[in-house]
Amino acid sequence: MRGVRVLSAILGVGLLFESVAFGRELTYSEKLSDLDQIVSIMKSGYGPLQYKKAELGIDIDLLRNEYADKLRASRTNREFYYLLVEFVAEFRDSHFGASLPTKHGATLPFSTDLIRGKVLIDSINRAKLDEKRFPFVVGDEIIEINGEPVGLVLDRFQKQVGAGNPLTARRKAAMRLTVRQGKWVPVPNGSVIFKIRHGSSEIVESVKLNWEVTGAPIDEMLVPAAARISPREFLNDFDPNEFKMLSTREVWAEFEPARVEDSYRCSGATRIAIPTDATMIIEKPFVAYYHPTPKGNVGYLRIPHYNPQNEKSGAFEYDVRFAQYEYAISVLERNTVGLIIDQDHNCGGSVDFVHQVIGFFMSKAFQPLQFQLLGTKEQFLLYKNWMESRPPYTAERIYLERVFELVRAAWESGTFMTPKTALDGVPEVRPNAVVYTKPVLILIDEMAGSGGDAFPALMQGFGRAKLLGSATMGAGGHVRELPPLYFSQIGLRLTKSLFFRPDGIPVENRGAEPDFPYVPSRDDFMYGYRNYQAYYVSKLLEMF
Repeated sequence: MRGVRVLSAILGVGLLFESVAFGRELTYSEKLSDLDQIVSIMKSGYGPLQYKKAELGIDIDLLRNEYADKLRASRTNREFYYLLVEFVAEFRDSHFGASLPTKHGATLPFSTDLIRGKVLIDSINRAKLDEKRFPFVVGDEIIEINGEPVGLVLDRFQKQVGAGNPLTARRKAAMRLTVRQGKWVPVPNGSVIFKIRHGSSEIVESVKLNWEVTGAPIDEMLVPAAARISPREFLNDFDPNEFKMLSTREVWAEFEPARVEDSYRCSGATRIAIPTDATMIIEKPFVAYYHPTPKGNVGYLRIPHYNPQNEKSGAFEYDVRFAQYEYAISVLERNTVGLIIDQDHNCGGSVDFVHQVIGFFMSKAFQPLQFQLLGTKEQFLLYKNWMESRPPYTAERIYLERVFELVRAAWESGTFMTPKTALDGVPEVRPNAVVYTKPVLILIDEMAGSGGDAFPALMQGFGRAKLLGSATMGAGGHVRELPPLYFSQIGLRLTKSLFFRPDGIPVENRGAEPDFPYVPSRDDFMYGYRNYQAYYVSKLLEMF
């Protein structure tokens, strides 16, 4: 192998911490208590529990015994904490997660991503890494880390990533190579040596970097007062809008110290080169345009999420965004023969807003997203509170009463889940006044989840669109935050339901699946996704 040399970039003085935590070490019985608390919570309130055993062979009792042995062998609180994170990740659920109460973290001034199985440099902070100290560019390939092949590192990291789609888990593991937030993964210190290939050449160089460490190890952060709530307060602290949220923003929170909208993930910006002859409709808060092809103008519409917020204030603005989409779609309907919807990296959002956006593409009323809900007392009380908060003799109240009765019947009979129903019981959703009637092709990938699973799955199932790309994340249920575990104070997010594609298949671990498979290449990654664009335009033109 040619051109191998070692570079050392000392990026300030990193804070060096031992693998210790403040306070005493927990006893084995205390560690086991937290594990059993998770198991008990799951058996009483984890929506996909039976599905995971039937479809994936994940047996909670066998896993509990396996991890009880691992806890017995654990030597430090830190080791114990991340064993609980790993236990939760065993269930391959993008929504189900455990997080430590800490701000401890370590980062490097560049980021990485996974492109067709290779870990490539995604961005470089040149203010901290000039070209002399770090003579690499976006697209160069990570080969080894501290002498270990990068594939083996990803294998290890992937054990602590809960994701419905294995490719999502692998990709997130690749992104964690340079971003280690103690909430989810052990925090390194000192230095690290990367071996990096220049482009697709045979030239490989090594570089030594110091981790930039922030925060104190593990136990420095008090659990917020809001998390220390009683079971009664937990049931009463109910927001229907939050209950109807299918979002994966929390999945990417560790990679976004700034607002999520600042990157392509969940962003209305496009990573695909806009044709030079395009007619722009909207540039912000999402991109929409059309451009000529041999068969007529083709439209492009970016849908980054279903939870619109004002960029400056952070306030939700569903009505404003709906009006903006309505305007864009009215222009596209008049001026195009087909439409590309770019839903790559979509991070989901409100069930209601998913339905509203689908209404732009339907000529008749359609069935809303179908869920199976837990038949538990907790769910019974939540729906009772929700139902009784609504005025009597209204359609909303009547629909909620129907769901309430389904939950009550499942609870009283000991049935784990209800039959399928809309979350709020609404039997159908009507189309919007403005409707796009031409062929539609939706771009999907493993970074799109929850609402980002639901929208393409529904559009495909209703026969309204074809899908192109790779299967979505497979995050198939709504989520609730839970009070922290007793001894570790680890926080949990728990999936409370299952939702389904129109073909009756659960979205969990399956996602929306493409009609036309496509995995972006390094050339796409480097050069504005032009090959990707040419391929999806050709497939759209084949649809008419």
